[in-house]
Amino acid sequence: MRRLLHVAPLSLVLAVVIGAASIVGFVFFKNSADQQERTLLESDNSQAALYVGSVFSGIGSILDSLATAEVLSNGSPAVFASRAHALSASNQLNLVLAGKQGAGYVVTSAVGPGFTNGQVLSPTVSATLARAGSSFSTLVSYDGKKSAALFAVGPPLTSAGTAIFFRFTIDPYVKSPVTAARPFALIKVALYGAPTADPGALIVATVPKDQIPLTGDVVTDHATVGSAKWTLVGAARSSLVGSFARQAPYIILGLGLFIALLVAVTVEVLDRRRRYASNLVEQRTADLEATLADLRAAQAALVRGERLRALGEMASVVGHELRNPLAAVINALYLLRRRLGEPAEPEYEKHLAMAERETSKAATLAEDLTAFVRPREPKKEEVDAPTLLREVAEASPPPAEVSLDVDADPFTLVVDRHQLAEVLTNLVTNAYQAVNGDGAVRVTARTTPSGAELAVEDNGPGIDAEASQRLFEPFFTTKHDGTGLGLAIVQRLVEAHGGTVSFDDAADRDGARVVVRLPDQAVRATAS
Repeated sequence: MRRLLHVAPLSLVLAVVIGAASIVGFVFFKNSADQQERTLLESDNSQAALYVGSVFSGIGSILDSLATAEVLSNGSPAVFASRAHALSASNQLNLVLAGKQGAGYVVTSAVGPGFTNGQVLSPTVSATLARAGSSFSTLVSYDGKKSAALFAVGPPLTSAGTAIFFRFTIDPYVKSPVTAARPFALIKVALYGAPTADPGALIVATVPKDQIPLTGDVVTDHATVGSAKWTLVGAARSSLVGSFARQAPYIILGLGLFIALLVAVTVEVLDRRRRYASNLVEQRTADLEATLADLRAAQAALVRGERLRALGEMASVVGHELRNPLAAVINALYLLRRRLGEPAEPEYEKHLAMAERETSKAATLAEDLTAFVRPREPKKEEVDAPTLLREVAEASPPPAEVSLDVDADPFTLVVDRHQLAEVLTNLVTNAYQAVNGDGAVRVTARTTPSGAELAVEDNGPGIDAEASQRLFEPFFTTKHDGTGLGLAIVQRLVEAHGGTVSFDDAADRDGARVVVRLPDQAVRATAS
């Protein structure tokens, strides 16, 4: 899984660079399209505002005509009514002549529904009439169903204290010739008869009621209607720059990301092929080196075997030839001591003790030679590790001034009890000799993931590096009276159990440490 998740840095860099370029291109073209969209929307909305102003400017002509008639007739209601009937094209329109009365205005002559002669106008309408002049003032209101638009002129177009207004009501959501005009073909608008987008002054909308107020990307412009500023809010019905211009940024982004992915995958495949070939070469090189190491080990083992076999044959002959003469000499020395008595006279005791000592050394050498060459197949049985170490400690007690510490994990070994005891006894005896009568020896037994480790360590002077490389060679010894076969016998017994024995002379502590490592097959069970 870790190998599959490993990605080449080059493929990541290329993917990031191309992906970043795609994102930059997307942002650039998207902003460009948005700016073009906004510019076109503002232009169309401005044209619509101009169109609205031009449409309602025609009302000014009607009011100018009525104002001229009113002035010429000295404010005659009958003349106004006649002229108003001639100009009115719908019974939904109101043309009203009003005169100032106190703080308000009263209807003098009216054409159309909703107004009667003598009617006092509302304060809101009166305030609009009071503001009216040569450029008409407006008043727009929306009650949720209908919109009412009032356009009024006053002096100097009319006589002093007189005002004329034009009023109509419409449903702002019903399509009309105004909203069907070309400026409204591409945009949807909401027209308010006020300087701001006041919902109470809505007059025209080209979208359903539930879409008011317009949301999203909208623009606001003002239409000049008489002396008033009406607000026109617009939004595009669809993309003004075209579908391709709107989709181009996303096409660039998608194509760029696809190219980034394609390049990254291609580079990754090529890099994985390179890594696979490199790993294959490394693996085969490692296999070859391992094979060469095995060959060297096999060659060394073969050479060592041949050497040991030659030594064994020689040792067998020497040991056999020494045993009988030595036995005869030992018997002779025994009889001689019996004859001379215990102890013998000083002049004879000195020579007799030397002969016995040297004969004993020769006998020990003969026994070691015999033990070294004699094949000893392990007779395995279950052995409790702590018990085995205690038996070795009891059989080989430390000399005076030497301490012995035994520490073993509770587990069971499957070994030849006597051979392993012989191995540990040999190592413990060597440790006693290494501390030279004053020191500490420690024996441990531990389980490991690969089997078990039995170690004997001391705090003596240790062994130099050159000698440590030859410790297990037959007949090599650092003792003045040693045979050099003890550790060689230890190695043969350990290897017969499928294990290894090694010398550890650590630089961070005094003394030496010899470790016997037994394979997993030698460990039966671990106590809980």
